[in-house]
Amino acid sequence: MSDTLALAGRLQLLEDDALVALVSQRLNDARGIKDFFDLADRLLDSASIDTALATLPRRTLAALAHPSSAAVPADLEPAARLFLTDGQTPGRALDAVTRVLESWPSRGLPSPEQLADEPAPEDTDLAPQRDTSDRMAAERAFTATAGIAELLHELRATPVRELAKGGVAAPDAKRLLASLGIEPNDLDALLRIARRAGLVTLDDLLWTATDDALPWLLKGSAERWIALATSWLDALAHDIGEVLRSRSRRPWGDDAQRTIAYLYPAGGEPLRRRVAFVLDSAEYLGITANGYPGAAARALLDNTTEPLSEVAAALLPAEVSNVYLQHDLTVIAPGPLTPDVDVRLRTLADIEGRGLASTYRISAASVTRALAEGETAEGILAFFRAVSLTGVPQPVEYLVTEASSRYGRLRAGAASPEDELRGIGSYVRSDDDALLSTLAVDHGLASLGLEHDGGDRLTSRFPFETLFWMISDARYPIVAEQASGATFAPVRARTWQKAPAPKPRPFVDLVARLRESAHAVDDAPEAWIARQLDVAIKAKSPLAVSVGMPDDKTVVFLVTPLSLAAGRLRAIDEKAGVERTLPLRNITAVAPAP
Repeated sequence: MSDTLALAGRLQLLEDDALVALVSQRLNDARGIKDFFDLADRLLDSASIDTALATLPRRTLAALAHPSSAAVPADLEPAARLFLTDGQTPGRALDAVTRVLESWPSRGLPSPEQLADEPAPEDTDLAPQRDTSDRMAAERAFTATAGIAELLHELRATPVRELAKGGVAAPDAKRLLASLGIEPNDLDALLRIARRAGLVTLDDLLWTATDDALPWLLKGSAERWIALATSWLDALAHDIGEVLRSRSRRPWGDDAQRTIAYLYPAGGEPLRRRVAFVLDSAEYLGITANGYPGAAARALLDNTTEPLSEVAAALLPAEVSNVYLQHDLTVIAPGPLTPDVDVRLRTLADIEGRGLASTYRISAASVTRALAEGETAEGILAFFRAVSLTGVPQPVEYLVTEASSRYGRLRAGAASPEDELRGIGSYVRSDDDALLSTLAVDHGLASLGLEHDGGDRLTSRFPFETLFWMISDARYPIVAEQASGATFAPVRARTWQKAPAPKPRPFVDLVARLRESAHAVDDAPEAWIARQLDVAIKAKSPLAVSVGMPDDKTVVFLVTPLSLAAGRLRAIDEKAGVERTLPLRNITAVAPAP
Protein backbone atom coordinates (compact mmCIF):
# COMPACT_ATOMS: atom_id res chain seq x y z
CA MET A 1 0.00 0.00 0.00
CA SER A 2 1.32 3.47 -0.77
CA ASP A 3 2.74 5.79 1.88
CA THR A 4 -0.11 8.18 1.12
CA LEU A 5 -2.84 5.77 2.17
CA ALA A 6 -1.06 4.70 5.34
CA LEU A 7 -0.14 8.26 6.27
CA ALA A 8 -3.69 9.55 5.68
CA GLY A 9 -5.02 6.94 8.08
CA ARG A 10 -2.46 7.88 10.76
CA LEU A 11 -3.18 11.58 10.40
CA GLN A 12 -6.88 11.04 10.99
CA LEU A 13 -6.14 9.58 14.41
CA LEU A 14 -4.31 12.67 15.67
CA GLU A 15 -5.93 15.10 18.11
CA ASP A 16 -6.70 18.52 16.62
CA ASP A 17 -3.96 20.35 18.54
CA ALA A 18 -1.34 17.78 17.55
CA LEU A 19 -2.47 17.94 13.93
CA VAL A 20 -2.24 21.77 13.90
CA ALA A 21 1.26 21.57 15.40
CA LEU A 22 2.37 19.03 12.81
CA VAL A 23 1.15 20.90 9.75
CA SER A 24 2.50 24.18 11.15
CA GLN A 25 5.96 22.63 11.29
CA ARG A 26 5.79 20.79 7.99
CA LEU A 27 3.90 23.12 5.63
CA ASN A 28 4.20 26.72 4.50
CA ASP A 29 0.56 27.06 3.45
CA ALA A 30 -2.68 25.09 3.33
CA ARG A 31 -3.64 25.76 -0.27
CA GLY A 32 -5.16 22.91 -2.28
CA ILE A 33 -5.65 20.55 0.67
CA LYS A 34 -9.22 19.25 0.77
CA ASP A 35 -8.93 16.01 2.73
CA PHE A 36 -6.45 13.82 4.60
CA PHE A 37 -5.21 12.25 1.36
CA ASP A 38 -4.25 15.68 0.01
CA LEU A 39 -2.52 16.43 3.31
CA ALA A 40 -0.61 13.14 3.17
CA ASP A 41 0.49 13.90 -0.40
CA ARG A 42 1.77 17.32 0.67
CA LEU A 43 3.66 15.87 3.62
CA LEU A 44 5.28 13.33 1.31
CA ASP A 45 6.33 16.03 -1.15
CA SER A 46 10.11 16.42 -1.30
CA ALA A 47 9.94 20.11 -0.38
CA SER A 48 7.98 19.34 2.79
CA ILE A 49 10.38 16.54 3.65
CA ASP A 50 13.37 18.86 3.11
CA THR A 51 11.80 21.36 5.51
CA ALA A 52 11.37 18.67 8.15
CA LEU A 53 14.84 17.19 7.72
CA ALA A 54 16.40 20.64 8.10
CA THR A 55 15.25 20.71 11.74
CA LEU A 56 16.62 17.27 12.69
CA PRO A 57 19.95 16.70 14.45
CA ARG A 58 22.65 14.58 12.84
CA ARG A 59 22.10 11.59 15.14
CA THR A 60 18.42 11.42 14.07
CA LEU A 61 19.31 11.71 10.40
CA ALA A 62 21.90 8.96 10.76
CA ALA A 63 19.32 6.70 12.42
CA LEU A 64 16.86 7.36 9.58
CA ALA A 65 19.48 6.67 6.93
CA HIS A 66 20.57 3.43 8.67
CA PRO A 67 17.36 1.79 9.98
CA SER A 68 18.05 -0.75 12.69
CA SER A 69 16.09 -2.44 15.43
CA ALA A 70 18.94 -1.48 17.74
CA ALA A 71 18.42 2.24 17.09
CA VAL A 72 18.08 4.42 20.19
CA PRO A 73 14.38 5.44 20.47
CA ALA A 74 15.35 8.91 21.68
CA ASP A 75 17.35 9.48 18.48
CA LEU A 76 14.35 8.61 16.30
CA GLU A 77 11.72 10.43 18.34
CA PRO A 78 12.15 13.82 16.55
CA ALA A 79 11.61 12.13 13.17
CA ALA A 80 8.63 10.13 14.41
CA ARG A 81 7.08 13.28 15.83
CA LEU A 82 7.26 14.83 12.34
CA PHE A 83 5.73 11.67 10.77
CA LEU A 84 8.85 10.86 8.78
CA THR A 85 8.78 7.21 9.87
CA ASP A 86 6.21 4.59 8.91
CA GLY A 87 4.85 4.30 12.45
CA GLN A 88 5.18 0.51 12.45
CA THR A 89 8.70 -0.82 11.94
CA PRO A 90 11.01 0.85 14.52
CA GLY A 91 13.36 3.25 12.82
CA ARG A 92 12.05 2.68 9.30
CA ALA A 93 11.76 5.91 7.32
CA LEU A 94 8.93 6.44 4.86
CA ASP A 95 9.97 5.55 1.31
CA ALA A 96 9.69 9.19 0.24
CA VAL A 97 12.04 10.21 3.09
CA THR A 98 14.55 7.53 2.10
CA ARG A 99 14.55 8.77 -1.49
CA VAL A 100 15.28 12.32 -0.32
CA LEU A 101 18.14 11.14 1.91
CA GLU A 102 19.61 9.12 -0.97
CA SER A 103 19.60 12.25 -3.15
CA TRP A 104 21.63 14.27 -0.66
CA PRO A 105 25.14 13.61 -2.01
CA SER A 106 24.15 15.00 -5.42
CA ARG A 107 22.98 18.16 -3.64
CA GLY A 108 26.18 18.64 -1.65
CA LEU A 109 24.72 17.21 1.56
CA PRO A 110 26.15 14.32 3.62
CA SER A 111 25.64 10.77 2.41
CA PRO A 112 24.20 8.15 4.79
CA GLU A 113 27.75 6.99 5.51
CA GLN A 114 28.97 10.52 6.23
CA LEU A 115 26.04 11.14 8.58
CA ALA A 116 27.19 8.23 10.67
CA ASP A 117 30.97 8.43 10.39
CA GLU A 118 32.08 12.02 9.68
CA PRO A 119 33.81 13.47 12.76
CA ALA A 120 32.74 16.74 14.36
CA PRO A 121 34.81 19.81 13.46
CA GLU A 122 37.40 20.98 15.94
CA ASP A 123 37.66 24.55 17.16
CA THR A 124 40.13 26.63 15.20
CA ASP A 125 40.24 29.51 17.69
CA LEU A 126 42.38 27.94 20.42
CA ALA A 127 43.42 31.18 22.10
CA PRO A 128 42.67 31.41 25.83
CA GLN A 129 39.82 33.57 27.05
CA ARG A 130 40.70 37.14 26.18
CA ASP A 131 41.43 39.34 29.17
CA THR A 132 39.42 42.20 27.71
CA SER A 133 36.27 40.17 27.06
CA ASP A 134 34.78 40.62 30.53
CA ARG A 135 35.27 44.39 30.47
CA MET A 136 34.00 44.83 26.91
CA ALA A 137 31.00 42.57 27.53
CA ALA A 138 30.17 44.56 30.67
CA GLU A 139 30.33 47.84 28.73
CA ARG A 140 27.98 46.50 26.10
CA ALA A 141 25.67 45.06 28.77
CA PHE A 142 25.45 48.47 30.43
CA THR A 143 24.82 50.25 27.13
CA ALA A 144 22.06 47.85 26.08
CA THR A 145 20.42 47.88 29.52
CA ALA A 146 20.50 51.67 29.69
CA GLY A 147 19.08 51.85 26.16
CA ILE A 148 16.17 49.57 27.11
CA ALA A 149 15.51 51.70 30.19
CA GLU A 150 15.37 54.90 28.14
CA LEU A 151 13.13 53.22 25.57
CA LEU A 152 10.71 52.17 28.31
CA HIS A 153 10.60 55.67 29.74
CA GLU A 154 9.74 57.00 26.29
CA LEU A 155 7.07 54.36 25.62
CA ARG A 156 5.48 54.87 29.04
CA ALA A 157 5.02 58.52 28.11
CA THR A 158 4.10 58.16 24.44
CA PRO A 159 3.46 54.94 22.49
CA VAL A 160 5.13 54.42 19.12
CA ARG A 161 3.41 53.49 15.87
CA GLU A 162 4.48 50.47 13.82
CA LEU A 163 4.00 50.40 10.06
CA ALA A 164 1.86 47.62 8.59
CA LYS A 165 4.82 46.59 6.40
CA GLY A 166 7.11 46.53 9.43
CA GLY A 167 9.36 49.06 11.13
CA VAL A 168 8.63 52.04 13.34
CA ALA A 169 6.84 54.93 11.63
CA ALA A 170 9.29 57.62 10.45
CA PRO A 171 8.14 60.48 12.76
CA ASP A 172 8.28 58.24 15.85
CA ALA A 173 11.58 56.69 14.78
CA LYS A 174 13.14 60.12 14.26
CA ARG A 175 11.96 61.25 17.70
CA LEU A 176 13.25 58.12 19.43
CA LEU A 177 16.61 58.13 17.67
CA ALA A 178 17.17 61.75 18.67
CA SER A 179 15.93 61.18 22.21
CA LEU A 180 17.88 58.00 22.84
CA GLY A 181 20.97 59.02 20.86
CA ILE A 182 21.17 55.69 19.01
CA GLU A 183 21.61 54.44 15.46
CA PRO A 184 18.57 53.31 13.39
CA ASN A 185 19.52 49.63 13.59
CA ASP A 186 19.81 49.88 17.37
CA LEU A 187 16.15 50.88 17.72
CA ASP A 188 15.01 47.63 16.15
CA ALA A 189 17.41 45.66 18.36
CA LEU A 190 16.17 47.39 21.53
CA LEU A 191 12.54 46.72 20.66
CA ARG A 192 13.25 43.04 19.98
CA ILE A 193 15.15 42.58 23.24
CA ALA A 194 12.50 44.43 25.27
CA ARG A 195 9.66 42.50 23.64
CA ARG A 196 11.37 39.16 24.28
CA ALA A 197 11.70 40.14 27.96
CA GLY A 198 8.01 41.04 28.13
CA LEU A 199 8.69 44.74 28.75
CA VAL A 200 7.01 46.08 25.60
CA THR A 201 4.21 44.80 23.43
CA LEU A 202 3.02 45.43 19.89
CA ASP A 203 -0.76 45.62 19.80
CA ASP A 204 -2.85 47.05 16.96
CA LEU A 205 0.34 48.41 15.36
CA LEU A 206 1.25 50.33 18.50
CA TRP A 207 4.34 49.76 20.64
CA THR A 208 3.59 50.29 24.35
CA ALA A 209 5.30 49.47 27.63
CA THR A 210 3.77 46.56 29.54
CA ASP A 211 2.86 46.39 33.23
CA ASP A 212 6.21 44.68 33.85
CA ALA A 213 8.15 47.72 32.63
CA LEU A 214 8.02 49.77 35.85
CA PRO A 215 9.03 46.87 38.15
CA TRP A 216 11.97 46.23 35.81
CA LEU A 217 12.94 49.91 35.87
CA LEU A 218 12.98 49.80 39.67
CA LYS A 219 15.60 47.04 39.65
CA GLY A 220 19.33 47.68 39.85
CA SER A 221 21.49 47.54 36.72
CA ALA A 222 22.66 43.99 37.41
CA GLU A 223 19.14 42.66 37.96
CA ARG A 224 17.95 44.47 34.83
CA TRP A 225 20.64 42.85 32.71
CA ILE A 226 20.00 39.41 34.22
CA ALA A 227 16.33 39.66 33.25
CA LEU A 228 17.25 40.61 29.67
CA ALA A 229 19.99 37.98 29.32
CA THR A 230 17.84 35.22 30.80
CA SER A 231 14.95 35.96 28.46
CA TRP A 232 17.42 36.01 25.53
CA LEU A 233 18.79 32.60 26.49
CA ASP A 234 15.37 31.07 27.12
CA ALA A 235 14.14 32.25 23.71
CA LEU A 236 16.92 30.48 21.79
CA ALA A 237 15.76 27.69 19.51
CA HIS A 238 16.82 24.25 20.67
CA ASP A 239 19.23 23.64 17.79
CA ILE A 240 21.22 26.81 18.52
CA GLY A 241 20.71 27.04 22.28
CA GLU A 242 21.99 23.53 22.96
CA VAL A 243 25.32 24.32 21.33
CA LEU A 244 25.82 27.79 22.81
CA ARG A 245 25.00 26.61 26.34
CA SER A 246 27.81 24.06 26.01
CA ARG A 247 30.36 26.70 24.98
CA SER A 248 30.45 28.92 28.07
CA ARG A 249 34.25 28.79 28.07
CA ARG A 250 34.87 28.34 24.38
CA PRO A 251 34.66 30.86 21.55
CA TRP A 252 31.38 31.26 19.72
CA GLY A 253 31.79 33.00 16.37
CA ASP A 254 32.82 30.87 13.38
CA ASP A 255 33.54 27.82 15.53
CA ALA A 256 30.02 27.78 16.95
CA GLN A 257 28.65 28.34 13.45
CA ARG A 258 30.56 25.31 12.11
CA THR A 259 29.53 23.12 15.04
CA ILE A 260 25.85 23.94 14.59
CA ALA A 261 26.11 23.34 10.83
CA TYR A 262 27.66 19.93 11.54
CA LEU A 263 24.97 18.95 14.06
CA TYR A 264 22.16 20.11 11.74
CA PRO A 265 23.59 19.36 8.28
CA ALA A 266 20.33 20.06 6.41
CA GLY A 267 19.83 23.51 7.99
CA GLY A 268 21.58 25.27 5.12
CA GLU A 269 21.53 29.02 4.61
CA PRO A 270 18.41 29.69 6.74
CA LEU A 271 20.12 28.11 9.75
CA ARG A 272 23.34 30.02 9.06
CA ARG A 273 21.41 33.32 9.01
CA ARG A 274 19.63 32.46 12.26
CA VAL A 275 22.91 31.63 13.97
CA ALA A 276 24.48 34.86 12.69
CA PHE A 277 21.53 36.86 14.05
CA VAL A 278 21.80 35.17 17.46
CA LEU A 279 25.55 35.80 17.64
CA ASP A 280 25.08 39.45 16.69
CA SER A 281 22.39 39.92 19.35
CA ALA A 282 24.67 38.26 21.92
CA GLU A 283 27.35 40.85 21.17
CA TYR A 284 24.83 43.70 21.36
CA LEU A 285 23.45 42.54 24.72
CA GLY A 286 26.87 41.97 26.24
CA ILE A 287 26.57 38.19 26.42
CA THR A 288 29.79 38.03 24.41
CA ALA A 289 32.55 40.39 23.39
CA ASN A 290 34.47 39.66 20.18
CA GLY A 291 33.01 36.16 20.19
CA TYR A 292 33.92 35.21 23.78
CA PRO A 293 31.29 34.89 26.56
CA GLY A 294 31.85 37.42 29.33
CA ALA A 295 32.07 36.51 33.02
CA ALA A 296 28.39 37.20 33.72
CA ALA A 297 27.37 35.21 30.65
CA ARG A 298 29.57 32.29 31.74
CA ALA A 299 27.82 32.25 35.10
CA LEU A 300 24.46 32.39 33.34
CA LEU A 301 25.30 29.60 30.87
CA ASP A 302 26.84 27.35 33.53
CA ASN A 303 23.97 27.96 35.96
CA THR A 304 26.72 28.50 38.52
CA THR A 305 26.13 28.35 42.24
CA GLU A 306 27.83 31.72 42.59
CA PRO A 307 25.04 34.33 42.66
CA LEU A 308 24.76 35.69 39.15
CA SER A 309 23.72 39.09 40.51
CA GLU A 310 27.06 39.41 42.32
CA VAL A 311 29.02 38.54 39.19
CA ALA A 312 27.06 41.05 37.09
CA ALA A 313 27.17 43.76 39.75
CA ALA A 314 30.94 43.46 40.02
CA LEU A 315 31.31 44.12 36.29
CA LEU A 316 28.74 46.88 35.74
CA PRO A 317 29.35 50.51 36.74
CA ALA A 318 28.49 51.27 40.35
CA GLU A 319 25.21 53.13 40.87
CA VAL A 320 25.07 56.44 42.71
CA SER A 321 22.24 58.02 44.68
CA ASN A 322 23.42 61.64 44.66
CA VAL A 323 23.40 64.39 42.03
CA TYR A 324 24.66 67.92 41.51
CA LEU A 325 21.97 70.62 41.33
CA GLN A 326 23.18 73.61 39.31
CA HIS A 327 22.13 77.26 39.36
CA ASP A 328 21.12 76.98 35.70
CA LEU A 329 18.41 74.48 36.74
CA THR A 330 20.31 71.44 35.42
CA VAL A 331 20.86 68.27 37.41
CA ILE A 332 24.08 66.32 36.82
CA ALA A 333 24.22 62.63 37.75
CA PRO A 334 27.91 61.62 38.18
CA GLY A 335 27.09 58.00 37.32
CA PRO A 336 24.18 55.62 36.78
CA LEU A 337 21.54 56.57 39.32
CA THR A 338 19.92 54.08 41.62
CA PRO A 339 16.50 53.17 40.18
CA ASP A 340 14.43 54.85 42.90
CA VAL A 341 16.27 58.16 42.52
CA ASP A 342 16.18 58.01 38.72
CA VAL A 343 12.45 57.28 38.50
CA ARG A 344 11.59 60.01 41.02
CA LEU A 345 13.88 62.54 39.36
CA ARG A 346 12.26 61.92 35.98
CA THR A 347 8.90 63.02 37.41
CA LEU A 348 10.44 66.35 38.46
CA ALA A 349 12.77 67.08 35.55
CA ASP A 350 13.26 66.28 31.87
CA ILE A 351 16.30 64.27 30.84
CA GLU A 352 18.59 66.04 28.38
CA GLY A 353 21.76 63.98 28.15
CA ARG A 354 21.98 60.21 28.53
CA GLY A 355 25.03 58.14 29.29
CA LEU A 356 27.20 57.03 32.15
CA ALA A 357 26.68 60.55 33.53
CA SER A 358 23.24 61.91 32.68
CA THR A 359 21.87 65.45 32.65
CA TYR A 360 18.35 66.52 33.62
CA ARG A 361 16.67 69.93 33.48
CA ILE A 362 14.12 71.32 35.91
CA SER A 363 11.48 73.60 34.35
CA ALA A 364 8.17 75.16 35.25
CA ALA A 365 6.46 72.59 33.04
CA SER A 366 8.20 69.64 34.70
CA VAL A 367 7.38 70.91 38.18
CA THR A 368 3.77 71.55 37.17
CA ARG A 369 3.57 68.03 35.79
CA ALA A 370 4.89 66.65 39.08
CA LEU A 371 2.36 68.69 41.05
CA ALA A 372 -0.43 67.29 38.88
CA GLU A 373 0.81 63.79 39.73
CA GLY A 374 0.43 64.46 43.46
CA GLU A 375 3.78 66.02 44.41
CA THR A 376 3.96 69.06 46.70
CA ALA A 377 6.48 71.91 46.75
CA GLU A 378 7.66 70.76 50.18
CA GLY A 379 8.08 67.16 48.98
CA ILE A 380 9.98 68.23 45.86
CA LEU A 381 12.41 70.42 47.78
CA ALA A 382 12.90 67.76 50.45
CA PHE A 383 13.83 65.24 47.76
CA PHE A 384 16.29 67.66 46.17
CA ARG A 385 17.93 68.34 49.56
CA ALA A 386 18.27 64.58 50.20
CA VAL A 387 19.98 63.73 46.90
CA SER A 388 21.90 66.91 46.03
CA LEU A 389 25.60 67.14 46.76
CA THR A 390 25.45 70.90 46.19
CA GLY A 391 22.37 71.77 48.22
CA VAL A 392 19.36 73.40 46.57
CA PRO A 393 20.40 76.50 44.60
CA GLN A 394 18.16 79.54 45.02
CA PRO A 395 16.93 79.48 41.38
CA VAL A 396 15.72 75.90 41.86
CA GLU A 397 13.92 76.72 45.10
CA TYR A 398 12.37 79.82 43.56
CA LEU A 399 11.17 77.90 40.48
CA VAL A 400 9.53 75.19 42.59
CA THR A 401 7.87 77.71 44.89
CA GLU A 402 6.66 79.90 42.02
CA ALA A 403 5.32 76.97 40.03
CA SER A 404 3.50 75.72 43.10
CA SER A 405 1.93 79.11 43.75
CA ARG A 406 0.75 79.33 40.14
CA TYR A 407 -0.42 75.72 40.05
CA GLY A 408 -4.12 75.47 39.41
CA ARG A 409 -4.58 79.06 38.22
CA LEU A 410 -5.35 77.77 34.74
CA ARG A 411 -7.57 74.67 34.55
CA ALA A 412 -8.76 72.78 31.50
CA GLY A 413 -11.44 70.14 31.18
CA ALA A 414 -13.75 68.32 28.79
CA ALA A 415 -17.10 69.88 27.94
CA SER A 416 -20.22 68.77 29.79
CA PRO A 417 -23.08 67.09 27.88
CA GLU A 418 -24.94 70.42 27.93
CA ASP A 419 -21.91 72.21 26.47
CA GLU A 420 -21.57 69.58 23.75
CA LEU A 421 -25.10 70.40 22.58
CA ARG A 422 -23.83 73.95 22.00
CA GLY A 423 -20.86 72.72 19.92
CA ILE A 424 -18.31 73.09 22.73
CA GLY A 425 -15.61 70.41 23.04
CA SER A 426 -13.50 71.70 25.94
CA TYR A 427 -12.85 74.70 28.17
CA VAL A 428 -10.11 76.47 30.09
CA ARG A 429 -10.93 78.56 33.16
CA SER A 430 -9.13 80.83 35.63
CA ASP A 431 -9.86 83.41 38.30
CA ASP A 432 -7.12 85.55 36.73
CA ASP A 433 -8.87 87.65 34.05
CA ALA A 434 -5.55 88.97 32.74
CA LEU A 435 -4.24 85.42 32.22
CA LEU A 436 -7.39 84.43 30.33
CA SER A 437 -7.15 87.54 28.16
CA THR A 438 -3.52 86.74 27.34
CA LEU A 439 -4.55 83.25 26.37
CA ALA A 440 -7.38 84.49 24.14
CA VAL A 441 -5.09 86.76 22.09
CA ASP A 442 -2.10 84.40 21.88
CA HIS A 443 -1.47 83.95 18.13
CA GLY A 444 0.05 80.52 18.75
CA LEU A 445 -3.30 79.33 20.09
CA ALA A 446 -5.49 81.04 17.51
CA SER A 447 -6.35 77.71 15.83
CA LEU A 448 -8.16 76.63 19.01
CA GLY A 449 -10.77 79.34 18.41
CA LEU A 450 -10.96 80.27 22.09
CA GLU A 451 -14.06 82.29 22.96
CA HIS A 452 -15.19 83.92 26.22
CA ASP A 453 -18.05 82.05 27.82
CA GLY A 454 -18.87 83.81 31.05
CA GLY A 455 -16.51 85.69 33.30
CA ASP A 456 -13.93 83.01 34.07
CA ARG A 457 -13.97 80.62 31.12
CA LEU A 458 -12.82 80.26 27.52
CA THR A 459 -14.28 77.50 25.36
CA SER A 460 -13.14 75.69 22.21
CA ARG A 461 -14.81 73.37 19.74
CA PHE A 462 -11.79 71.05 19.90
CA PRO A 463 -11.59 68.08 22.28
CA PHE A 464 -9.94 68.39 25.65
CA GLU A 465 -6.70 66.58 24.68
CA THR A 466 -6.04 68.97 21.79
CA LEU A 467 -6.70 72.06 23.89
CA PHE A 468 -4.70 70.89 26.91
CA TRP A 469 -1.54 69.92 25.04
CA MET A 470 -1.49 72.98 22.80
CA ILE A 471 -1.71 75.26 25.83
CA SER A 472 0.81 73.14 27.75
CA ASP A 473 3.26 73.21 24.83
CA ALA A 474 2.89 77.00 24.80
CA ARG A 475 4.31 76.86 28.36
CA TYR A 476 1.25 78.07 30.25
CA PRO A 477 0.84 76.60 33.78
CA ILE A 478 -2.23 74.60 32.84
CA VAL A 479 -3.76 71.82 34.94
CA ALA A 480 -6.27 69.19 33.84
CA GLU A 481 -9.39 68.77 35.91
CA GLN A 482 -12.26 66.31 36.00
CA ALA A 483 -15.93 67.23 36.22
CA SER A 484 -15.67 67.02 40.01
CA GLY A 485 -12.87 69.59 40.03
CA ALA A 486 -10.18 67.08 41.00
CA THR A 487 -6.93 67.52 39.09
CA PHE A 488 -5.08 64.77 37.24
CA ALA A 489 -2.03 64.33 35.01
CA PRO A 490 -3.14 63.45 31.47
CA VAL A 491 -1.11 61.32 29.08
CA ARG A 492 -0.69 62.49 25.51
CA ALA A 493 -3.42 61.08 23.33
CA ARG A 494 -2.43 57.90 21.57
CA THR A 495 -2.93 57.61 17.85
CA TRP A 496 -4.81 54.34 17.62
CA GLN A 497 -4.71 52.56 14.33
CA LYS A 498 -7.76 51.01 12.78
CA ALA A 499 -8.13 47.56 14.27
CA PRO A 500 -6.55 45.09 11.85
CA ALA A 501 -8.53 42.23 10.42
CA PRO A 502 -8.35 39.02 12.48
CA LYS A 503 -5.07 37.27 11.91
CA PRO A 504 -5.46 34.34 9.52
CA ARG A 505 -5.23 30.91 11.08
CA PRO A 506 -4.65 28.80 7.99
CA PHE A 507 -3.68 25.59 9.77
CA VAL A 508 -6.44 25.80 12.38
CA ASP A 509 -8.93 26.34 9.57
CA LEU A 510 -7.33 23.51 7.62
CA VAL A 511 -7.83 21.03 10.45
CA ALA A 512 -11.47 22.09 10.79
CA ARG A 513 -11.88 21.54 7.04
CA LEU A 514 -10.25 18.11 7.26
CA ARG A 515 -12.57 17.07 10.07
CA GLU A 516 -15.57 18.15 8.01
CA SER A 517 -14.38 16.07 5.06
CA ALA A 518 -13.86 13.07 7.36
CA HIS A 519 -17.39 13.41 8.75
CA ALA A 520 -18.72 13.57 5.21
CA VAL A 521 -17.11 10.27 4.24
CA ASP A 522 -18.25 8.69 7.49
CA ASP A 523 -21.78 9.42 6.33
CA ALA A 524 -21.00 8.02 2.86
CA PRO A 525 -18.56 5.09 3.17
CA GLU A 526 -18.40 4.66 -0.60
CA ALA A 527 -16.77 8.09 -0.89
CA TRP A 528 -14.00 7.09 1.54
CA ILE A 529 -13.40 3.79 -0.27
CA ALA A 530 -13.36 5.56 -3.63
CA ARG A 531 -10.80 8.05 -2.35
CA GLN A 532 -8.58 5.21 -1.13
CA LEU A 533 -8.85 3.52 -4.49
CA ASP A 534 -7.96 6.76 -6.31
CA VAL A 535 -4.79 7.05 -4.29
CA ALA A 536 -3.87 3.41 -4.88
CA ILE A 537 -4.46 3.78 -8.64
CA LYS A 538 -2.07 6.74 -8.80
CA ALA A 539 0.55 4.90 -6.77
CA LYS A 540 -0.08 1.54 -8.52
CA SER A 541 -0.27 -0.03 -5.08
CA PRO A 542 -1.68 -3.59 -4.61
CA LEU A 543 -4.66 -3.85 -2.28
CA ALA A 544 -6.74 -6.45 -0.52
CA VAL A 545 -10.29 -5.52 -1.59
CA SER A 546 -13.23 -7.05 0.33
CA VAL A 547 -16.32 -7.56 -1.89
CA GLY A 548 -19.79 -8.45 -0.62
CA MET A 549 -21.40 -11.26 -2.66
CA PRO A 550 -25.13 -11.86 -3.32
CA ASP A 551 -25.16 -14.78 -0.84
CA ASP A 552 -24.01 -12.40 1.94
CA LYS A 553 -20.51 -13.85 1.91
CA THR A 554 -17.45 -11.64 1.61
CA VAL A 555 -14.65 -12.47 -0.81
CA VAL A 556 -11.22 -10.84 -0.59
CA PHE A 557 -9.40 -10.16 -3.85
CA LEU A 558 -5.71 -9.27 -4.02
CA VAL A 559 -5.68 -6.72 -6.84
CA THR A 560 -3.72 -3.86 -8.37
CA PRO A 561 -6.29 -1.12 -9.20
CA LEU A 562 -6.22 0.25 -12.73
CA SER A 563 -9.08 2.72 -12.95
CA LEU A 564 -12.32 3.77 -11.28
CA ALA A 565 -15.19 5.04 -13.41
CA ALA A 566 -18.98 4.83 -13.58
CA GLY A 567 -19.08 3.23 -10.15
CA ARG A 568 -16.84 0.31 -11.16
CA LEU A 569 -13.25 -0.60 -10.34
CA ARG A 570 -11.03 -2.14 -13.01
CA ALA A 571 -8.17 -4.09 -11.47
CA ILE A 572 -5.70 -6.91 -12.11
CA ASP A 573 -6.36 -9.95 -9.93
CA GLU A 574 -2.80 -10.79 -8.81
CA LYS A 575 -3.62 -14.42 -7.96
CA ALA A 576 -5.73 -15.31 -11.02
CA GLY A 577 -3.73 -13.14 -13.42
CA VAL A 578 -6.90 -11.73 -14.98
CA GLU A 579 -8.59 -8.36 -15.13
CA ARG A 580 -11.66 -7.95 -12.96
CA THR A 581 -14.38 -5.31 -12.81
CA LEU A 582 -15.83 -4.82 -9.33
CA PRO A 583 -18.90 -2.68 -8.53
CA LEU A 584 -17.93 0.06 -6.09
CA ARG A 585 -21.15 -0.39 -4.11
CA ASN A 586 -20.16 -3.98 -3.34
CA ILE A 587 -16.67 -3.12 -2.01
CA THR A 588 -16.94 -3.12 1.77
CA ALA A 589 -13.31 -2.58 2.77
CA VAL A 590 -9.85 -1.80 1.44
CA ALA A 591 -6.66 -2.90 3.16
CA PRO A 592 -2.96 -3.14 2.37
CA ALA A 593 -1.95 -6.17 0.37
CA PRO A 594 -0.42 -8.84 2.65
